[in-house]
Amino acid sequence: MFVLRSLAALALFCTGCGAIQPPVPTPASFAGDGPVQAAERGRRLADSACASCHATGPVGASPMAAAPPFRQVVHRYPLDRLEGAFAEGLVTSHPAMPAFNFRASEIDDLIAWLETVEAEP
Repeated sequence: MFVLRSLAALALFCTGCGAIQPPVPTPASFAGDGPVQAAERGRRLADSACASCHATGPVGASPMAAAPPFRQVVHRYPLDRLEGAFAEGLVTSHPAMPAFNFRASEIDDLIAWLETVEAEP
């Protein structure tokens, strides 16, 4: 009887261990990050969401001629206006530009990256 109870307890213990998973990184997990990490995430987001139309690098033309490079956008619009536009859902009068809805953490990362773009000569 003791052996059966011991095996049952061991089975329950092992089943419980298998269910324990490490936490998945979420935007809230990045709270301790510095501006360099946020800017890097913002750059990656811009590269994946925007680079098919806008140039995201320090040189070069945009793939879509009507889409200004981000290095020009940051000098045309104050970052707080861009931040507000990202938060409200970026919609423009340009029919070719899709509507974007960014999470708050993504907006923070994009603004952190755009601050580095703005600082470039």
